[in-house]
Amino acid sequence: MGILKNFTIRTVMLTILGLFCLLWCAVGLFSVHSLNALGDGNEIDRQLVNQMTVLSKGNDQYFRVVTRLSRVMEGRASGAPIKGEAFTPVQQALDNMKSLLTQFKAMAPGPMDEETANSVIVNWQKLLDEGIAPQVALAQQGTLEAYRAQANNVTPPLSRAFGASAEAFNKAAGSKLDETRVTVDKLTSITKAIILVAVVIGLVILLFTDRYLVAMLVKPLERVRNHFSIIAQGDLSQPVAEFGRNCVGKLVPLLSAMQDSLREAVSAIRSGTENIYRGAAEISSGNNDLSSRTEEQAAALEQTAASMEQLTATVKFNADNARQASTLAETATSTAQQGGRLVGEVVTTMQGISGSSKKIAEITSVINSIAFQTNILALNAAVEAARAGEQGRGFAVVASEVRNLAQRSAGAAKEIATLIEDSVQRVEKGSELVSSAGSTMHDILKSVQDVNEIMKHIAAASEEQSKGISQVGTAVTEMDSVTQQNASLVEEVSAAASALERQTQELQASVAKFRLSDNTPASNMPLSPAAPVLRRPVLSGASVQPKSTTDEWVSF
Repeated sequence: MGILKNFTIRTVMLTILGLFCLLWCAVGLFSVHSLNALGDGNEIDRQLVNQMTVLSKGNDQYFRVVTRLSRVMEGRASGAPIKGEAFTPVQQALDNMKSLLTQFKAMAPGPMDEETANSVIVNWQKLLDEGIAPQVALAQQGTLEAYRAQANNVTPPLSRAFGASAEAFNKAAGSKLDETRVTVDKLTSITKAIILVAVVIGLVILLFTDRYLVAMLVKPLERVRNHFSIIAQGDLSQPVAEFGRNCVGKLVPLLSAMQDSLREAVSAIRSGTENIYRGAAEISSGNNDLSSRTEEQAAALEQTAASMEQLTATVKFNADNARQASTLAETATSTAQQGGRLVGEVVTTMQGISGSSKKIAEITSVINSIAFQTNILALNAAVEAARAGEQGRGFAVVASEVRNLAQRSAGAAKEIATLIEDSVQRVEKGSELVSSAGSTMHDILKSVQDVNEIMKHIAAASEEQSKGISQVGTAVTEMDSVTQQNASLVEEVSAAASALERQTQELQASVAKFRLSDNTPASNMPLSPAAPVLRRPVLSGASVQPKSTTDEWVSF
């Protein structure tokens, strides 16, 4: 393991994975080769078995032909009549034999040597063409002597030759099957052995990998973790042990550099905290004095702001009253103007009524004149009726009624004229009174307008005075607000200085636990009391809110 600590973990792991890949690739390739060989052996066995099966079936069909044909011919020899269907089984067996020969030709030579397969085919074909087929034909059409000669002299040698070639073929096929089985068994045994060896080698590699990772990764990381624990406890004096140039070993220089940087930082913090503590104490003392003086100034400005606020409130009250009086004067002016307009409208209306009364009087005069003329005409008609005597009596009655109506109309017209004349006189008197009232309203309107102008000037002057005093009050309030902000900032600075003192002490206490390589002891500084927190003055409830200002130090 010692020599491997200078190699990176990635290189070693890639090497291990490469060995795994090579091992399993070799096993896989050999397994594929073995499976292919097994497949080839099984294919050879299948072909051989098929050929032997076809050959056996052909031989069986031959014996069926011979047996069935012998039975038929024995019956013929005994003198029994032979029917045509007696040869049907013989012909069927002969056809089967021919069909099996065709199948054997299609499968030949196959795994067998060509000479053995051709010998079977040739002898089988000769047996069919020169032996069985002619024998069947003679049995069907020839004489008994010719059949016997064919069956005893020609067919048996051909049958023996076919049987010898078939036996040789089966013997060769059996040997071939035995060779194939031996080869398959041998490949199976070798494959099992190779797989077992590969599994053992894989387990060895896994064990080696586990030991390597423990020695080169887990233990070094445990050392690094322990060293970090030592640093976390404040000990920066312990050196870091070297353990090679692998991935974890490259952390050692970085860890040493970090420890050196921490040692330098802690030393600098120790020396800097003392300076910060002294400066913070001086700042806190000066801020306490400045805060006291700023508080006194803020109290004086607060009183001034309160006085200005009261004066501003009084001026505003006067300005509000002046604005209300001006508003009332404007309302009175508007009312007077409206009254003047209404009086003018009344005068116009009275003038219209007067004109209408005059026109009615003229119309009444016309009516009176018409009644007078009607009376004269009625009188003339009565005179003429009297002259006519009895014929004019009815006309006289009508003329009398007309005259009465004319007189009544004249009397009514006179009464209307009297009333109209009285109305015209009253309307003229009322018109005169309304004209006088309009003149009075004009004078009132002019007076009210003068009062309104005066009140506007008073209100404007009061508004300007109020604005001026408000600006002064606002300025004083802003000064007071700025002073209070300054006092608040002084308090914050004082508090910050006190907090800085405490933080400096805490920081010094934090770095004091670190033990450096030079064993420099931590300085012990006395704890100073915290600066008192000053209460800034608060404005009264009537104070005006100042404009938004920045929370920075403001001089005035």
